[in-house]
Amino acid sequence: MDSWRIINVVLNGITLFNSIMTGLICIFIIIIIIIYHRQNQSIPILLAGHTCFSMLLSSIVLTSMTISSLCGFIGIELENSSNRIWCIYRGFFIHGFLCIVYDSYALQSIFRFCRVVFYRRKLFHSFKLYCILIPIDIIFALISISPVLYFHDVIYLSSEYYCQTPFTNLGAMLYIAARLYGFPLFILFFLYSYLIKYLKNLNLSLITFDARRRALNNTRDFIMIKRLLIQLILLILLGLPSVILLFIFIITSHLPSITYRIGWLCVSFSSFFLIFMLIKYTSPLRDTIKQLIKKMSCQKHRIVPQQTTQIPMRTN
Repeated sequence: MDSWRIINVVLNGITLFNSIMTGLICIFIIIIIIIYHRQNQSIPILLAGHTCFSMLLSSIVLTSMTISSLCGFIGIELENSSNRIWCIYRGFFIHGFLCIVYDSYALQSIFRFCRVVFYRRKLFHSFKLYCILIPIDIIFALISISPVLYFHDVIYLSSEYYCQTPFTNLGAMLYIAARLYGFPLFILFFLYSYLIKYLKNLNLSLITFDARRRALNNTRDFIMIKRLLIQLILLILLGLPSVILLFIFIITSHLPSITYRIGWLCVSFSSFFLIFMLIKYTSPLRDTIKQLIKKMSCQKHRIVPQQTTQIPMRTN
């Protein structure tokens, strides 16, 4: 095996490890939500579950693609004409599921925004409303990314051993980037900018105790939207190597052979980063995990009384 093939195998191996670990953590979080929060009509938990489930789906698809690529580089080609349709749909769903993941952050910001601006309208922050909005978000994400499937932009890449929209198709790649990152980033930035002006215009000098408490809640929701925006910007920065390689192709008309491996490697690190941020900034979920860790730690360090055996006395 030559050195170049070894590099490809190593990059695919890291991507595979990240995607599997992300999937396992997502399964762990979903189990916690089902066991400990299934009866709580908590919108933050509902939205966290939505993000986690969509991230699980994307990690499963990415794992499948990485296994195909990894096997191809070691001489085992899994994709052939009999399963080429599945290959194409898998290349479509990886973009669709990632759209759902990033859109779920926009949905979280909308919830926080409504709690601040439309705090008197209970419908805008009711549990049933978001139970309806989540399926709508999923359908919208899949339909909005479907042009790449309709125009046959997802093709089999013989050099990568899986199906994907090639980087050489600039029109399709720009559309995917705009839909994947641009749309949720625009929503988050717009809501964040509006809240800055809204909170500045509040007259907090002559307010009652209830209004002061609401102002504190507004500040917390504003901070959450700020955190969501920062996370999304960091995700875009994690994809910067792929953007650099794409610009290299635009300028030189030469696409580096590791472009796709670097791209999915960045996606795997992004998913790994997102799942930990999801735990950190979802208070009910974070508290439940802390309690479980504390309980397991107490059980581990529990002192078990040892049975003492009496030694018979020797008699002379």
